[in-house]
Amino acid sequence: MSYLILGGCGFIGRNLVSHLLDNELAESIVVIDKIPPAMAWLSEKHKTAFESSKVTFKSINLLSRSNIDKIKELGIKFDYCVNLAAETKLGLSKEIYEERVTKLAQNCATFAKEQEVKLYVELSSAQVYGSSGKTSKEDSKTNPKYDFETCKLRAEEEVAKVPGLKHVILRAGMVYGPGDRLGYITSQLVIASIYSHLGETMRLIWNKNMYVNTVHVEDLCHAITHLVKDGVPGETYNIVDMGDTTLDGICRHVAHIFDIKYEYISSFTSMLASISLKDVAEDVNEKHLAPWSEMCSKDGISNTPLSPFIYSSQLETLNIRACNQKLLNTGFQFKRPEVTEANIRDVLEDCIKIGIFPKTNVK
Repeated sequence: MSYLILGGCGFIGRNLVSHLLDNELAESIVVIDKIPPAMAWLSEKHKTAFESSKVTFKSINLLSRSNIDKIKELGIKFDYCVNLAAETKLGLSKEIYEERVTKLAQNCATFAKEQEVKLYVELSSAQVYGSSGKTSKEDSKTNPKYDFETCKLRAEEEVAKVPGLKHVILRAGMVYGPGDRLGYITSQLVIASIYSHLGETMRLIWNKNMYVNTVHVEDLCHAITHLVKDGVPGETYNIVDMGDTTLDGICRHVAHIFDIKYEYISSFTSMLASISLKDVAEDVNEKHLAPWSEMCSKDGISNTPLSPFIYSSQLETLNIRACNQKLLNTGFQFKRPEVTEANIRDVLEDCIKIGIFPKTNVK
């Protein structure tokens, strides 16, 4: 079998390449990304995967349809196409997300149809359901809160419109695991390390009982290859673990790793009456950035993709719960069914090992 992985040098893509090779699921893997592997902060494991004779990399910016057509120059017939390419950086304009999420997906799906792939996989987000806290099935009402999720939902719709394209949509929870550089859990590790460095209590403004579905990247990759075989074309699947994760559960693990205390600011609701989230974010960033720089410098880290910087949208309420029963009905089994401290330590150790996270204060 041959796979075309679009956005394959990213967090999920690099893990998917390793998953395919480790489980002997592909004879040929073509990875397309605008960022070459040498600049993607790969771990040694992922570097080894990309050096396999079964893997072909081509640097292409997928925003242009004419660029996408350059894939044809490889002369390879693909069985499956997995689209992991999308702009995931926070704080950008709606127009940027429309181009780099919705339009990109439309172009990739159209190309896949022209290549007559057996199945096209589009990665979406469980955040398209909104933050009601109600358990959402695949046919539940969608209510995306931010521009990114709105454009992800529109991308799903555009993929479904491509005539004759056999496809599945995967609505993933918060993905975490080794290789994560920009996700919520990695961000929490960075911030917790700062409070350990400062010797202060980490103060949180969220309600500790807020839900946020998670999925380990290992299980997401497994779900992709599982649904290629056992999924029903045209269907959507929620890819979330069994843990019913809360933000407090994540914070508890992270705090223990750095041996710090944390608390919730009960007065935050009343504080909003006099101060904006943007102002709060600015104050928090001012507090975090200098200590992080000091910690990195002390450990000899001159360049890292990790940052304690937060956007005001990250301070707003999250309460996302999606049902995974449809996925389970296909016979899928999770290898990492819930977030554990060990799983989070794996993320941290991966960052430390490649020299992008200061090891000071890690317990």
